[in-house]
Amino acid sequence: MKVYLFNTESGLYEGETFEDTGMFPYEEGITPVPPPDFEHGHVPVFDRRKNGWVVVPVSIARQLLKSSITESTERTS
Repeated sequence: MKVYLFNTESGLYEGETFEDTGMFPYEEGITPVPPPDFEHGHVPVFDRRKNGWVVVPVSIARQLLKSSITESTERTS
């Protein structure tokens, strides 16, 4: 089954792959919901609450990425 990858902390789209349907419920950061088309300067972000994608400008995606890196660093300290 084709699935779409997203960062579990920021929701940022990370690509696509194929996953065994039996393993799908046990994996984090994957969804069968395809991201929408997006234009240059934008990126899809998966919203777990809505179980769907939103498209945001790259400037917002950078903030999400920076925030998730900061949170990850604070947890390991």
